Amino acid sequence: MKRSINSIVLLIISAVFIVSAFIAVHVEASECCQPILGQYTPQYTGTRWIQASLDLPSSIAFCGSTLEVYPGYNGYLTMYLQKKTSGSWSNVTSWSGSTAGSNGVSLDEFYANLIVGTTYRVRAVGMVYQNGVFVEQVSAISPEKTR
Repeated sequence: MKRSINSIVLLIISAVFIVSAFIAVHVEASECCQPILGQYTPQYTGTRWIQASLDLPSSIAFCGSTLEVYPGYNGYLTMYLQKKTSGSWSNVTSWSGSTAGSNGVSLDEFYANLIVGTTYRVRAVGMVYQNGVFVEQVSAISPEKTR
């Protein structure tokens, strides 16, 4: 009888350790990454979301970017329209904005002097602060498009 009680106690302790290990791995994975459209993106400290987009329907580039921060944080967003020359990226122009009293900033701009046959992209860079102290830099890049 004593042997069966010891076996049951050992079985319960083993089950608790296995379940604890599973929960720890699951929590760690959910804290570091969030699935978005089938891809995993990092979970930031003060940043809720950053994105960049580019549309080239004609000879005009429509550029967009968004930075959302959690309450208690401030963010500054700079959006760059970039072109590819000889395999490297250079800035064509840029726009900036800040969350200033809200939790998000969106930039929607256009640029009209595109060069035919050139590849473009939008790069969004966010600088996030809490109480005036720098917390993190985040960035997003749109898919490349050729005019």
